[in-house]
Amino acid sequence: MTEGDDRLVDRDAFAHGPGESPRALPDPGGLCATLQRVIDATRAVFQVDGASLALEHEDGSLRWVVVTDGAAGLLEDTQRELGEGPGLAAYGDTAAVTVLDLATDRRFARLAAVVIPRGLHGVLAVPVVVAGRPVGALSVYATQPCPWSGIDVAAVGAYAGVVAELVAASMALGARDAEVAELTQALTARVWVEQAKGALMATEGLDPAAASERLRARAGASQRTVAEVARELLRSGAEVQDAQRDRTAVIAVERARSRAAEARAEQAEAALEAAHAEANLKDAGADGPPGAHHDSS
Repeated sequence: MTEGDDRLVDRDAFAHGPGESPRALPDPGGLCATLQRVIDATRAVFQVDGASLALEHEDGSLRWVVVTDGAAGLLEDTQRELGEGPGLAAYGDTAAVTVLDLATDRRFARLAAVVIPRGLHGVLAVPVVVAGRPVGALSVYATQPCPWSGIDVAAVGAYAGVVAELVAASMALGARDAEVAELTQALTARVWVEQAKGALMATEGLDPAAASERLRARAGASQRTVAEVARELLRSGAEVQDAQRDRTAVIAVERARSRAAEARAEQAEAALEAAHAEANLKDAGADGPPGAHHDSS
């Protein structure tokens, strides 16, 4: 990007690059993928050799989240290790930082010694600001010395504003998800309490007020919440019911086995009686009909 370049922002690349428009809000959980596309687009949009986006970590440090290439990653990692660099300065001062050539810029001499061998010379870093507070820095670099113009600074700054919108949208979605989770947890706890009250009323004959007081007393004695006590009560009740169901199932099996054994015994007894009857008939047949005795003399 130079003073005489009429295509400081490549509008065609910005509009038609596949998946590179930064105007679309990210889906929950897809922020990094969206930011990666946005940062990758800087090469075509601003005609630079690479870019990186670093955001504030929960420990307060600045760490890169997406880079276009290894050289941009080296620039971010070295800044973090040394505690100096244009990205850190832009974030700390909430102002754009331009470096014509790291080889001649004495502000970042230690940084230059590490990244110049990788071909980094010109660097432009701008803060990423959300709700009036810096939350990171967007940096672009060139492999040649680059006299960044005021238009360059404004264009990259505007792009950083789009990145900030994406980050803010993600933060809002995260806050909403946390609120929904908190409400869901509260509703679940309420259900546990009502179910436990119902169980106490059914098993101990308590009225609603007495059941509530019983739960609160148990919670106070054990230094737990009423919801925790209610859940434990329901769990123990379920275990008792499971044990009762298991015992009932065992009894049912034993009864079935007993009935089957009785049936087999009855069948055996019937078969035995039939055999006796058949034997008696055969004995009677062998003796012949009554009065049919033969004289042997």
